[in-house]
Amino acid sequence: MAGKKAELIKSVMINLGILLILVSAIAAKELGVSFYLGLILLAFQTFDFKGIEPRKLIVAEIIIASALSIATITLLIMSKSFGTPQVFMIILLLGAILVTIEAVRKYADL
Repeated sequence: MAGKKAELIKSVMINLGILLILVSAIAAKELGVSFYLGLILLAFQTFDFKGIEPRKLIVAEIIIASALSIATITLLIMSKSFGTPQVFMIILLLGAILVTIEAVRKYADL
């Protein structure tokens, strides 16, 4: 019972992170690639890829979410002022970090 509840919580947290990524990428129009990476993460969560090992899918989630985090941090550092796009970048960063942490926890359970 506790194992199913923990898996459900991980899944919900990853989906929340993906939601933050997608919403912030749509709101900050200059983050086009982030939206597509969010869609890829959503596909990993939504569809059942039977031909691919679950461990490899989780590693792909970790890599994509980590790359998204690093790219967002780079964009935040390079920005000259703080405005509305930077707020959405911070939301995107929080979503990417949330997905990374939960995917690492899911990988550790395998």
